[in-house]
Amino acid sequence: MRPSILAAGLATALTAPAAAVQASNEAELAELRSMLEQMRSQYERRIQDLEDRLAQAERQSADHHTQTSAPGHAPRAPDTARSQPMSAPTVAANTGTATIAPTSGAARATDILGALSSGSAFNPQISVILNGNYYQDGVNGTGAALVGQALKPPGVVHDHDHADDDDGHAHGGLNNGFNFTEAELSFSATVDPYFDAVTYLAILGDGTVHLEEAWFQTRGLPSGLRVKAGKFLSDFGYANRQHPHAWDFADQNLPYLNLLGEHGIQDTGVQLTWLPDLPVYTLLGVEALQGDQEVFGTTLDGEDQERLGLDTTEDGPRLWTLFAKFAPDLGLDQALQLGVSYARNTQHQEIQAHTHDLEDAIHENALTGDADLWGLDLVYKYDGAGPYGQGDFKFQSEYLRSIRDLNIRASAHPEAIGSRRIFTTDGLYAQALYGIAPRWTAGLRYDVLGLINRVSGDAHLDYGPSDRWTLNLTWNLSEFSQLRAQYARNNILVAENERERFDAFYLQFLMGLGSHGAHAF
Repeated sequence: MRPSILAAGLATALTAPAAAVQASNEAELAELRSMLEQMRSQYERRIQDLEDRLAQAERQSADHHTQTSAPGHAPRAPDTARSQPMSAPTVAANTGTATIAPTSGAARATDILGALSSGSAFNPQISVILNGNYYQDGVNGTGAALVGQALKPPGVVHDHDHADDDDGHAHGGLNNGFNFTEAELSFSATVDPYFDAVTYLAILGDGTVHLEEAWFQTRGLPSGLRVKAGKFLSDFGYANRQHPHAWDFADQNLPYLNLLGEHGIQDTGVQLTWLPDLPVYTLLGVEALQGDQEVFGTTLDGEDQERLGLDTTEDGPRLWTLFAKFAPDLGLDQALQLGVSYARNTQHQEIQAHTHDLEDAIHENALTGDADLWGLDLVYKYDGAGPYGQGDFKFQSEYLRSIRDLNIRASAHPEAIGSRRIFTTDGLYAQALYGIAPRWTAGLRYDVLGLINRVSGDAHLDYGPSDRWTLNLTWNLSEFSQLRAQYARNNILVAENERERFDAFYLQFLMGLGSHGAHAF
């Protein structure tokens, strides 16, 4: 028995350490499995929590986006119609469908509060647009100025000098040769759940900084209402609210240049829009603006007002606008928008200068009154379904009519004081763009000023029109850069029975740095 006992003891002694090691390993493995299971459970709970929060935020964001339903599509439902800032009916780049710029999903990073841009909520979207050109005309570099000063009644007008204003600048101030038009710096962001805000600064070639726009806009008003306040480009017409880099041509059209000025209707005030729940996209709006304008409703400076015995500039608001935009549903590959606009400036002042035969003396008439402006606009877009815009087509047209109803308040001819003058000038432009190849677009524009160009009331005069044809070719290298060649044949009335006919040529570049919001439809 002793050998057996000894063998059993020996076996036990040899196997005991191995059993202990195995037990220890199993305990360690069990502990690791427990830790992994615990971590997996924690992460699954966190992921589920984030998914729940994301779903809730997307539902809130969807409610905010109801106001900006695409043209031709009514808001989803009356109980969810809320104001949506910083967006307007647009045509998607690859579909041509009238829609809103993407706000979630794969198209852009998730924006928890439906903010204006990709990235974190409340962080501003910042971009810089570079706009410059090489320019040549046949009148020693004066062509751009002539185009912006085409003759309209009364022929010679003096208003306050914007060149001395801090806000004054001219997009069209060109010389033969190289020109840097501007660098536009923009900031846009969600302020909080109640407001969005944007700022646009134009840094000109000479280093001058001009405040283009700075405004805030509501996010959550009920019933399709939205309020904007600050300094902004009016929604009068179609082209008025576009910045120069968004133009389809290198320069502005004749009616806008001469009836509204370089900046268009750009003023400080408040805007109210309403998107009612209708089967057809309908946007109605009203604006109350201070009235400080370059051309439409301009007033003289204090020195001229005192010298001529005119009223001082009235307190604002002096400029009121009304507009309506309609967009029927034409399907997925095309979109149409129709608009009608009206503006009234309750105070307009100007000085008209004239001379008499065989006299060198300049005689002045000072006139005061009010000004009215009417506008009709039409925009049609078609998606050709080709790569990078090939086959796409866009047609755009506007008609403007300006009526200044004035009385002579001071004159070198006493018998003229108190007489009435009604100055009526209209203008029209029509332009078409076609994607002739991937990334290449050809454009044709005809614009005319003065189809009606007359003085009525206690005097009767009639002037002729100014017009031009413009052709351009744009290479859209990417969504961030464009190169454009443009040629124009100008026929500009510069004085009664005197015209300047000249050619003008542009080579333009547009470069975008940073993230920039989608342009309006």
